[in-house]
This record gives sequence, structure tokens and C-alpha cells, in this order.
Amino acid sequence: MAEELQDDVKAISLLISVLDPLDDDARILVLDYVLRRLKINLAPVTSQTRTQPSLAETSVTNTEGDPVELFGSQGDVLPIDIRSFAEEKKPSTVNEKVAVVGYYLAHLAPEGERKESISAGDIKKYFIQANLELPSSPERVTLMNAKNAGYFDARTRGQYSLNSVGYNLVAHKLPGSGNSEEARRKPTKKRANKAAKKKITKTTKRKPRTKVK
Repeated sequence: MAEELQDDVKAISLLISVLDPLDDDARILVLDYVLRRLKINLAPVTSQTRTQPSLAETSVTNTEGDPVELFGSQGDVLPIDIRSFAEEKKPSTVNEKVAVVGYYLAHLAPEGERKESISAGDIKKYFIQANLELPSSPERVTLMNAKNAGYFDARTRGQYSLNSVGYNLVAHKLPGSGNSEEARRKPTKKRANKAAKKKITKTTKRKPRTKVK
């Protein structure tokens, strides 16, 4: 019991030392990702009802199931690979996938790779790294479509940065339930047939009756 308590104290001290230099947004981002990745429920529990493992008892694994260190030897937060991030967020549409790439590059990529805006040249590269299906449209068109969907703002020529709508989508709304805004906007076959019949009814005029003399 004493050893378990000592381990918990060490883990808390390590977390504080790692999070202390970061700003509030970065702290929330790191903690939110760790809790989601480890499937930790923050609901209050007692020693008798505890069902979730503590942070000190839980290990992180990569896609192959091998353990991965979350913190480096100097206590710095290690960068998250884009494939793991995409697997967690589960984007369903092309625009959502582009937003995930933009979010990763702006907030989670290694320091030498991190940047505030993305270009058409980033689409194929990071879609492949994330194991996402490549879009059928040209990269430039794909990025423009994501911008038109409201997730990006245009910067310099060919450069787009994730805006608050795109940020909130990736940080707070993904993974979704499969009922994305884009999917809701697409008319179903039943609705399309109903709309077509309604249009025909409106355009069809009844022929006036001829009076019999």
C-alpha cells in the first residue's frame, strides 16, 4: 500500500513538472488526449468501487500493441504520431480528414515539422502517414473544399490555417457518431424522390375545361 502511494506521488510530481512550463491551452490539450487514449473515466471513485486503472498503473501502447513512452528522458512530452491521432479521432469525411491533418500540424507534430498553415502538398503526404484513404479530387481542390466547408481560413497564396470551427471540430466533436454536418446536408434517396415529385406537381397545370355550347 505504501509503495502504491509512493508511485502515485511520483506520477503526480512528474505530471506537474511536465505541465508547469506549458500554457493553459497546451495543458488541457495534453491531459485531454492522455485521458482519452488511456480510456480513463474521471468520475469520482473510491477504493472499493474503483474500476479504472490509475495513471501510474496504465501503460500506453502503439498500433502494434508495443508499449510507448509518453514522456522523454528529460520529462518533455513526446510528439504524437499522426496515425495514432487519426485512429483516435476517426474522421469520416474528406473535409474532416483534412481538418485532422491541419490540427496535427498546428498542435501535435514534432517541433521541426509543426506549422500554423498547410498547403496542397501536405495532403497526400500526411494522408498516407495517417493511413487515410486519399481523396479523389486534386490536393488543391481538396484543400479548397475544406476551406469552403468552414474549417480553414485562407492565408498567403495556397496556404490555409485551421480556424476556430475546424479546431472545435477536431478537439471536441470527433470522433462523431456518423451523423456529421456534411452527412446531414446530403439528401437521402427518399428525400430526393419526394422533392422531385413535389416539383413535378407544381409545374404540372390542369388543363381548363372547355364549355359545351
